[in-house]
Formats: sequence, C-alpha cells, structure tokens
Amino acid sequence: MEQTFATDQDNALIYAEPQAKAAFLAFGDEVNHGLAACGFPLCTGNVMAGNPRWCQTPEEWRAVFREWMDHPGGEALLNASIFFDFRPLAGDARLAGDLRGQVSTMVREQGALRRALAQNALRIRLPLGVLSDFSSDAPLDLKLYGALPFVEAGRVLALAHGIAETGTAARLRAARAAGALGAGEADAAIAGFHYVQALRLKRQALGEGDPNRVAPSVLNPIDRRVLREALRQAAMLQDVLRINYR
Repeated sequence: MEQTFATDQDNALIYAEPQAKAAFLAFGDEVNHGLAACGFPLCTGNVMAGNPRWCQTPEEWRAVFREWMDHPGGEALLNASIFFDFRPLAGDARLAGDLRGQVSTMVREQGALRRALAQNALRIRLPLGVLSDFSSDAPLDLKLYGALPFVEAGRVLALAHGIAETGTAARLRAARAAGALGAGEADAAIAGFHYVQALRLKRQALGEGDPNRVAPSVLNPIDRRVLREALRQAAMLQDVLRINYR
C-alpha cells in the first residue's frame, strides 16, 4: 500500500491445488506482462508470480519461509524483507491469511531472524550531521535514506510483536498499542514517514532527473528543516532497534 509513481512489480501466487501449478504460472506470466504494458515495469529481480519460485502451495511457501528463518543471511534475508510484507489482493484470502498467521508464529519463535532483520535495518547510515543539519549537501536518495529506515524498523517491530499489518504507518500505530513505542515516538515517526513519502511523490510528479533523489540545498528552508526532523525520527526508530537487539 506504499507504491509511488516510480515503481516496479513485486507479486506472487498461493494456490491450494498442486496439480494446477502450470495453469497458475501461465496466468502469472500473463498478468506480469500485462502490468508491464500498463506501465509497471517487470521486476529486475524476477520477484513475480510468473516465476516458479514464487508460485507455490501453502506447504511449499512454509518450507521456503522456514529455510530463510533457519539460515537468515544474504539472499534469504533480502527475500524475507520482501515476502514477509505480503498481503492478499484477490482470490481466496484465507490462503494468505492462514500463511500470515503461521509466519507470525514462526518468526516470533525465531530470534535469530529478528536480530538479522534488525541488523539489516541498522546498516542504513542516515545522512545527519553532528553539528550541521545534514552530513553532506550531495543529492539524497529519499527512498534508501528516507523511506526505507521507517519501513524496515516497522517490519521488525511488527514481526516481533505478531502484528499482522503490512503498511508502515499501520505497523507503527500497532507497535504503539503493543507498548513497543511511546505514543509521542510513534506519532512523530508516522508524521516523518508521511512527509518523506509526500516529498518523494512531489519529486516524482515533477519528472525531473532521478525520481527519488534531491539535494537538500535545492529545498526551501521549511522543507529542508522538516526533512531533517523526519530523518531524526528514523534515527529514533533505529535507536529503538539497537536497544531491543543490543
């Protein structure tokens, strides 16, 4: 629920009848190319329903997820950060709902995966200076250094507390309700995340250069100050992860 104007595809299929794999693969491939024709580019990592790896029965999905949890590193960690945000779009939503419940239980029992996801979230070094507002006036990637720290922190908190929400703002609200964040912390983080997303959309709508990059110097003083404060809220979420996972 957080796509912007500049986005590609990430989709998969879950189906109950093992003998129907060929038909669902053909369907997935047709939809993938149809979306591409509509302006949603094919995923460069091939995370799409037309790929046999991502078109599976519930038993196959559970086995894949368990493998990632048992060996949380490299490609497994990247895949987990993508696929653990899944939500049903069409068809029998109970298939996805049941899998969501099973994944939630599995993750809460697997501390190594949560720690690995937290470490992955903390790899992002926010461009905030000690004495000045930004550490550099070089163009800033608003997706990597703006939105992503909120998204990844929200994911870790959701998985740790059995939160079923997949949207970042909804996850942070639920984390507040679960006592994982203070009310002021959660509200400020949500506001910061929404500001970064709004700035990304504004930049993308202008259609000038890289849709996710902006140099702080080109922002007016108000936007520059609010962006700095938004990134400080992302840094606060990273501090929460550091405390929780040492």
